[in-house]
Amino acid sequence: MQHLRLFKILSYPWLIFISIIFITFIFLGFSQPLNEYVTSSLIIKMTSNTLLLCILVAIFTILIAVPCSIFVTMFDFYGRKFFSWALCLSLAFPIYVYAFIFVGAAEEVSFISGSIRENIVLSGLVMSLGLYPYTFLLCKAQLRKTGVSIFKASKSLGKNNFQTIYLILLPSLKPAIIAGTVLCVFETISDFGGVATLGVNTLTVGIFNIWFGYQDLISGAKISLMLFFLAMIILYISKLNSDTRKSSGAGKANHSLIKPNKIFNFLIALFCSLVFVITFVIPLMQLIAWSSENIKNNIPLELILNSFLIGFIVALAASVIAIILSLGSFKSSNRLIFDLSTIGYAIPGSVLAVSLLLVFSFYFGLSITVFGIWGLFLCLLIRFITPLIRYLDAALSSMTEETLSATRIYSKSLLKTFRSIYFPALYPSLLLGFLVVFIEVIKEQPATLLLRPVGFDTLSSKIYNFTSEGQWELAATPSIAIILLSLILVLILNNRVDNE
Repeated sequence: MQHLRLFKILSYPWLIFISIIFITFIFLGFSQPLNEYVTSSLIIKMTSNTLLLCILVAIFTILIAVPCSIFVTMFDFYGRKFFSWALCLSLAFPIYVYAFIFVGAAEEVSFISGSIRENIVLSGLVMSLGLYPYTFLLCKAQLRKTGVSIFKASKSLGKNNFQTIYLILLPSLKPAIIAGTVLCVFETISDFGGVATLGVNTLTVGIFNIWFGYQDLISGAKISLMLFFLAMIILYISKLNSDTRKSSGAGKANHSLIKPNKIFNFLIALFCSLVFVITFVIPLMQLIAWSSENIKNNIPLELILNSFLIGFIVALAASVIAIILSLGSFKSSNRLIFDLSTIGYAIPGSVLAVSLLLVFSFYFGLSITVFGIWGLFLCLLIRFITPLIRYLDAALSSMTEETLSATRIYSKSLLKTFRSIYFPALYPSLLLGFLVVFIEVIKEQPATLLLRPVGFDTLSSKIYNFTSEGQWELAATPSIAIILLSLILVLILNNRVDNE
């Protein structure tokens, strides 16, 4: 398509810029020695903690998400419609908020005081309570297509419920489980505020300790490079084990639900109720209780405006660039632009922040922070443009041949083609992607803490300031503000899954 060539050309500056950042970062990370205070035992400890925490989060999220997705999709039990969307709500809680809720609540209960902090197993469980909806949503979407039909076919062949679930359903869910679990793992290795509050010394915590404690950019870059390669390895393994084949039953399946007996009905409802209460009701009630104790401590308007400003500008810039990149790679056999443009989401915010600090120091002899808030904008743009690109790419891929053939009418006018053909097709996904980026930027904490200008605070940075001093009550109100915003996105995403 000749009229898309301009978009491909416009994509090159972004491709070159991203390549320069990561090539320079990798080169400097390998070429510079570690300072002596960063011992091999410390690195081994941080790496093992990171890997173990990822494994624990993966296990716990699967144990929670898979049963819940099977129950709400396939069985007609008490409260099924409610739990189908309610079990997604904990996704509105940033992990760093989840962490201080459970740590703070444990401190108020004498017999479990201090039992969560520095306990990596309990830390993994706490983090999984907020992350399991990623896997839940993907599994639910997969099961809505073919789940019940597969189940009933297996039953007709004489298999019992357990055999059907274990031998038939779970293997069919493998792509969704892997994709959801990988998202949870990426969130785990990216998190700083949560693991810092929980007292788990991960690679991300090491980066912050080195930077804030010693102002040692090179050693911070070395640790960041390790985290970068860990993320790439996880991404590579997930692609090797994912199944990209389209299901023959694609689309929303029209089927009757399985009616369990009264005992099984009660047990399913009880299980879903416990998950909902533990993951959403109790944390929210705890925040409201803390916030009511400091009712006079309202959120400064400046914090809200700063968070909204960052979210809006980054989402707007991401929308423009994502349109260019998506159209530039559309119908192209060379997907290098697309692949490199979407790598940012798999890289922790702390790694991207250190990369920009190191690159600007190497080329210009100055810190990116001298540019004020624009360095933070750039980092967040690289990190969160990925969801938008993927949404737009999916929208373009779903365009019919009849629609694409209509582009020949405006073949000599790129503007008319874009306005009449492409933009109407992209608009729904563009709107959703804009909202996703906006919310994710507001929630982002590691990059904000590393790159924000002196004296510039957002809702997420203020939460960290309070939680680092154990002031749970003061952190509650800005946390509620972020959660309320995030709930909008969670409900939209769940509705999208249910209507596919």
